[in-house]
Amino acid sequence: MNRKLLDPFEPEYPEAIEACMDDEYATKCSFSHHGSQLATARSDGRCFIWDMDTLTVQRKLDHGEAALMGVSWSRSGRHILTYDEEGVCILWDLYNGTVRTRVEFSSAIACARVHPRNAYKFVVCPVREAPSLVTAGDDAVMSPSVAPIRISGEAVDPKTKAAAATCCCFGKKGVYIFFGTAKGALHAVHSTTLAVACSTKLSGSTLTTVERNPRGTDVVTGSMDRILRVCEVNLPGQDDRRSRPAVADSMPSITVTTKIQDIVNRVHWAHALFSSSGDYIVSGSQHRADHNIYIWDKHSGALVKMLTGPNELLEDCAVHPLRPIYASVSTFGIIYMWTRVPQQRWNAFTPGFKELEENIEYVEPENLFDRRLVLDNGVVVDYEIERVKHEKSADAIFDESEMDIDVDVTDNDPLFSDSDSESEDEGFVLPVTVEIDSALSEAESLPEVRADPSVHSEEPLTDPGRTIVEC
Repeated sequence: MNRKLLDPFEPEYPEAIEACMDDEYATKCSFSHHGSQLATARSDGRCFIWDMDTLTVQRKLDHGEAALMGVSWSRSGRHILTYDEEGVCILWDLYNGTVRTRVEFSSAIACARVHPRNAYKFVVCPVREAPSLVTAGDDAVMSPSVAPIRISGEAVDPKTKAAAATCCCFGKKGVYIFFGTAKGALHAVHSTTLAVACSTKLSGSTLTTVERNPRGTDVVTGSMDRILRVCEVNLPGQDDRRSRPAVADSMPSITVTTKIQDIVNRVHWAHALFSSSGDYIVSGSQHRADHNIYIWDKHSGALVKMLTGPNELLEDCAVHPLRPIYASVSTFGIIYMWTRVPQQRWNAFTPGFKELEENIEYVEPENLFDRRLVLDNGVVVDYEIERVKHEKSADAIFDESEMDIDVDVTDNDPLFSDSDSESEDEGFVLPVTVEIDSALSEAESLPEVRADPSVHSEEPLTDPGRTIVEC
């Protein structure tokens, strides 16, 4: 669909469920950066890559027998990171479906994210260990380098897990890494020096999720106290060049600007994240058997929309990076696609274009093909004379032989004009593998049977005494 025909003032959140995909073992889901694929992490240790155009499985990745805890895409969509509950992280190359890097930890992986500018670098948060920054080697044979990150002054306490991180995410350009801990603290660590740039205490409960704004520098966090917090981040060298410039003398800070919670039901939130424009906060509720998705305004914290689904517990949700499409995973492994029917504005081609709600009968006026026409003010107009005058005036103003035609073939859509557009393999397209049906393959493997002319025919097919003449 042509995005220029869409209404720019149309709400960016969906309205109802358009389609559903049965994955049976799916527990987590994540869109690629351009939204062309959807990856699902399964409890049987496999990862499925779904095509958003055909809603079919494009690739199946066998991670292992342990249940996957989540997935993370690279910006180009060529690499994807899978991690399980046994502490195994695998970075896949989707071009040929091979393992690019494999790293093992001694405890389950709570969260892992791929660097937004370097596909061969990712951060891992084990449950009982300090978080680590992993850098893959030049090829798949070389072992990756693992650099532990000390987000607290003390070593890892096996009881309180003071230095262990429960969730993480990169900044827009990957300059900073944000970690949430079991003590309710949020730390901002420089990705190059691995030094803590800023820390703040958000809650007395464990932080479960932290996600960055795709169009800004703020982050949203979810915690066990059932409160979502939107935090404004002020750090030297802001990740977003279009945001307001930071004051040179200001100190690094993380300030809570908005708090969101359900005071009546006190429900737990599955996964809090920003919308594609960064103006709304989206999260799913984990309350009884409700499959509801809530949408709040980022600045005021007011509830904008509540999407009500079937009576199935919601496990995870994801937001399309460009279009008003949400994906939610139920406890039965069914993936629901939430969207809205777009209203196309056909008058975007020309201001004089008139849209019709229904077909109308055209009545031809009597003077449609008359040479002369009398206007309302009594002036008589000759069509032929007026046409010649118009052509002469147009030739006098514009000379087609000397006019330099400038054709702009670039797409300056603000949805794609962000600061992350620099990438090594930006134009990657996932190859399609054709699976031959088993029944067809068995039929092709059968030996060829030829008919015996002496058995099925009374006469031989060829007669030595007969001459065939072609005319």
